[in-house]
Amino acid sequence: MKIRWFPVWATASVLAIAGISLAWWDANDVFHSSLALAAAATGMMYTMLAGRGKIACYAFGLVNAPLYAYLSWRWGYYGDMALNLYYFAMMVPGIVCWRRNRASDGSGEVVRTRLSGRERAVWGAALVLAALVLFWILDSVGGNRPLCDALTNALSVAAMVLTVKRCVEQWVAWIAVDAIEVFMWCRTGDASMAILAMWALFLVDGCYLFRLWVVAMRKAPPPAR
Repeated sequence: MKIRWFPVWATASVLAIAGISLAWWDANDVFHSSLALAAAATGMMYTMLAGRGKIACYAFGLVNAPLYAYLSWRWGYYGDMALNLYYFAMMVPGIVCWRRNRASDGSGEVVRTRLSGRERAVWGAALVLAALVLFWILDSVGGNRPLCDALTNALSVAAMVLTVKRCVEQWVAWIAVDAIEVFMWCRTGDASMAILAMWALFLVDGCYLFRLWVVAMRKAPPPAR
């Protein structure tokens, strides 16, 4: 898929996520169903614009993170709530960093970077250590699927930092998070098909956006840091 197809892909993704949210609509709780729809739509817009390297993604992120944090709190998903409060806090450094590192070709896109081999090794070791610590904590309190939960939380924290740093490796982390979430919901007997479909869509989008960044970086290699 060529980059010029991005608007079509983005529109289809947003419409798909909106359709999934509407299929999960609760007529008895219109207020929170509306918030869930807004959270899903803004989350997809954030993802797609970040994939295009547009700083405008943070405008949607500033709306999505607190919305999702509130919904997580309401339904008792305190891990997701804390994670989205972290995302919200990372929006400001993200805006500052991306504004300072926009391409000079007038495209409005951010200059993409990649980690060095040594940095990848350090990040990998840190992720393993963080996941092991989180697994021990979650397992101690009797969490459901503590290993998967620990992996998704550790990877999500790292992915957000890599997003702020404009590293292409962010998409590898997000793809891993999405794949684990799909696995978790597939193996949950009473899982909502809407939630499973949403994570599957994020997984497909992550793979596409990773390819988009790789192609863009090949065309315009980032300057040495």
